[in-house]
Amino acid sequence: MESVTRAFEALRTDPAKALIGSELHIALQTLAQIPLLGSEIATAISPTIGGKAYTEILGPHRTWIHRTLEAIEDEAQLRKIVLRLAQAELPRYAQIRHGPLEYGKDVVAVFETGGRRVLQMWQAKIGDITVQKWRESRNELEEMYQVPLASLQIGVEVDERVGILVCDGHANPHAEPVMAGWFAEQERDHHRQFQFMHLDKLVNWIIDNRLINEFRAVLDELGIQQTVGKL
Repeated sequence: MESVTRAFEALRTDPAKALIGSELHIALQTLAQIPLLGSEIATAISPTIGGKAYTEILGPHRTWIHRTLEAIEDEAQLRKIVLRLAQAELPRYAQIRHGPLEYGKDVVAVFETGGRRVLQMWQAKIGDITVQKWRESRNELEEMYQVPLASLQIGVEVDERVGILVCDGHANPHAEPVMAGWFAEQERDHHRQFQFMHLDKLVNWIIDNRLINEFRAVLDELGIQQTVGKL
């Protein structure tokens, strides 16, 4: 069985060597000689082991989260993903508030960070932010601060509010300068905090906070096909 151990260790550390060398073949022959397993079991698992080695040689799919998010075309699904990711960080309160009287707040959550209670308010959009889409979003973002969130469900006073425009794309080159100017104006003249969470920042939220399992769970919940990947 020592040959089997060496083969599987090689498969883990050097899959190319395991695939083209003799160790993997010898290991499968050894397994076939074990009475409890027999040749049929060894033959059955050979394609799986070989496929595993080949996959390891090619390397992991590192963009599967990007591709899965980019494929979303339903804003309601993006809102649910944001909610589940926020809930995974155990906020004091989190809720989807999208509707005719949302006042710019598609999703809200209250977090405690460094002894401060921070209300984060997301406005979700599908795809890239164009100039026309930005003009619509800008009015909704302003309403986030113009109409405060009722304290009934929050239950605590918040120390800080942050408005977040989130999308599963990016700002296109025409919208980018007017967005940057508006964000700077809001901070300078009104002391309002706004952030732009584009596709890559959304992915980094998932990766940096170790929320891959939560992301996969919400994809299953929504019936969204996900690309198999390993990170």
